[in-house]
Amino acid sequence: MANIIVVSFTEETKAIEALHKMKELDSYGDITLYEHMMIRKKENDHYEVLNDETTDAGWRTLTGMALGGLVGAFAGPIGLVVGLYSGTAVGAILDIGRYDFEDDFIHKVNNKMKAGEITIVAEVGEDSSVFIDNYLKPLDAKIMRTDAGVEFDTYMDEQIEELEEEIEDEREKLKKATADEKVKISAKIAELKAKRKAKIAELEAKRKSALKDVKDKTKARIEKLESNLNKYEDNLTDSITQARANRLKKRINRQKSKLNKLNHQLEEVLD
Repeated sequence: MANIIVVSFTEETKAIEALHKMKELDSYGDITLYEHMMIRKKENDHYEVLNDETTDAGWRTLTGMALGGLVGAFAGPIGLVVGLYSGTAVGAILDIGRYDFEDDFIHKVNNKMKAGEITIVAEVGEDSSVFIDNYLKPLDAKIMRTDAGVEFDTYMDEQIEELEEEIEDEREKLKKATADEKVKISAKIAELKAKRKAKIAELEAKRKSALKDVKDKTKARIEKLESNLNKYEDNLTDSITQARANRLKKRINRQKSKLNKLNHQLEEVLD
């Protein structure tokens, strides 16, 4: 499965050079760069996102809320990690169970981005940490990495793994290919990356649908409980009726708390 890496810099030129080097490694077949995002934290809950890999394209300034919406466009774990690291992922911890991240990694990335810091968050396929670490070491990069992959469900996990194995096979071919062969192999890798991304997006869509369904059922349950409570409150003349009403109130409060959490989750996946 792919790894998630978080690479931080204090200098813009080094951050951009690091991204170039990662793309270079991808072109050589040493790693597979699936998704990436470069952000810089500003003061007062503002962020800058690099529109392209060069400064010519410039930085796009966003509020924390707007960045959260942009992060939501990334299917899979990278958006969640960007949100955790920058502090823009409202309710993300509630959804962390859907991803197989190590506790230590979550602790390190959770809302750790500092003002002025430039960070690359990337999802990469790598046989060894040597390539990225050695390439970025001269740039004084701080690197965090997790071995964990995406733990959606068994069926989906197997499909993604099959695509990643195909990509790894093509990477091996790329290392030994002639110039003409490299063009065809690179195109095949790009096609497989697109298929993998589509598979992850498909699962995310299913998850959104499931959350909406649970939310609707929870709202219906609250309405039914409140209706029953109204019947009791019309006749609170004895202790038994009062006790039943109190139990109903507690159940309603629990359901409302659940609904509130579901709303936060839906905000994360729908923004």
